[in-house]
Amino acid sequence: MTLPFPWALPPQVPPAIRAWRVPLHLEAPIPADDWAVLCPAEADRAARLRQPADRVRSACTRATLRRVLGERMGLAPQDVPLAAGTHGRPALVEWEGLDFNVSHSGEYALIAMVDGPWAVGVDVERCDAFADPVALESLVLSPRERAALPAARLDFPTVWTVKEAVLKCLGLGVAEHLPHVCVERREAGGVGVVLEGPLRDPAVQACVLAAPPGYAAALAWAAAGAGMPR
Repeated sequence: MTLPFPWALPPQVPPAIRAWRVPLHLEAPIPADDWAVLCPAEADRAARLRQPADRVRSACTRATLRRVLGERMGLAPQDVPLAAGTHGRPALVEWEGLDFNVSHSGEYALIAMVDGPWAVGVDVERCDAFADPVALESLVLSPRERAALPAARLDFPTVWTVKEAVLKCLGLGVAEHLPHVCVERREAGGVGVVLEGPLRDPAVQACVLAAPPGYAAALAWAAAGAGMPR
C-alpha cells in the first residue's frame, strides 16, 4: 500500500520532524493488507472493538504507523518492534534516536516522527467532541488561562489539542496534567506554551496544524527527556 504524502508543516517546526495526515475510510472494510502487518495483539485489540468505525481507526492507523516507521528503519512493517510505553504511548523496542507519536479522531489519523535528540507529540480531535467546553474549562484550563479575558483565549478545541500534544511529547499522563499546561495566543497566529506546577521547563514548543474543517490538530516538540515532574 502506498504511504501518505508527508504533511507540510509550519516554518517554525524543526526540519527533522515529519508528519502525515491519514484519511480513514470508516464505511469501508479494513483492507486485508492492513490486517496482515499487525501483530496478533494489535489485531485482537482492533477486532474486539464494538463499533466498526473504531475498528477501522485502530487497525488502519496502526498499520500506517508500521509502514511509516518500517520505511524509515529499513524493516518490513510487520517487523517494526513496537511496544506500549509509559501511559500507553507507543514506543520502539531497543531502537535509539527515533521518536514518533500518533493520534486519531473521526475520519483522520495524524502521525509524527523525528530523528535525533527530540521527542514529538501530536493530537487531532473532532471539534464537535467538545459539545460543552464551558463545563470542561474548570478541569482543563490552567490558573493563568482562567485569569485571561475570554476574548484573549484560543478556541477550546485548539487549547485541548495543543495541551494533549505537549503532554504526549513529554510522555506524561494527559488527565492529571492538563491544568499544568498553559496555551497562549502569540503574534502571527502562533501559540506559546508555559508549563506550570510540577512541569516547569521552557524547552517544549508547539504549533497549531492546518486541519480539515471541523477538526483541530497540534504538534509539540522538545529535547528528549524534557519536562518530567520534579
